Amino acid sequence: MNFATEEISAAIRTAREKKAISQRELSAMAGVPQAQISRFERGAVDLRLSSLVSLARALDLELELVPRNALPAVQSIVRNTEGREPRTNTAVRGVNMELSKLAKFLQSAELPQIPSKEIALALSNVRAIQQLRPSATHMSAIKEMSKALTKFDSERLNKEMFAPYAEQLRVLRNQLAHMPPIESIPRPAYSLEEDADE
Repeated sequence: MNFATEEISAAIRTAREKKAISQRELSAMAGVPQAQISRFERGAVDLRLSSLVSLARALDLELELVPRNALPAVQSIVRNTEGREPRTNTAVRGVNMELSKLAKFLQSAELPQIPSKEIALALSNVRAIQQLRPSATHMSAIKEMSKALTKFDSERLNKEMFAPYAEQLRVLRNQLAHMPPIESIPRPAYSLEEDADE
């Protein structure tokens, strides 16, 4: 296996590990045999292009031919996006499970001392948070809210006790809604056109 292929196999392995996906899970997602993935990651075999594309796409990566003079710009963009927190399957499942528990509690619990309008607003915020895809860093706050609210006896949970949790949900929803999109990554200080003229 040559250096370029080793670099690609290392990138596939790193991406798989960052997402906390096993070779078996990746095999199921990409339709490439697990034994072949294992040999490729060890550098023992070269993959067919179609298998490589399948693996890359299963890992939210794309293979692209880039003009050599554009490579520094592409590498800069990749470095900037790598600083973002990875969303591993385990973390995503944990956050979603806690949000589902919270939504179920708000939907099904009889809370006579809390106005239904406030419960509906809290539930709406939980659903918005689910759509906005919170990361693992939000997990502890969501878990704490879920645990605290569901431990209360629904008869004793009153408006004053509920208010701080409802506010936390509102704040979290707003934080997630206003997070900068990936497109707002800072651009390099040089232009590709200047490189092409040289």
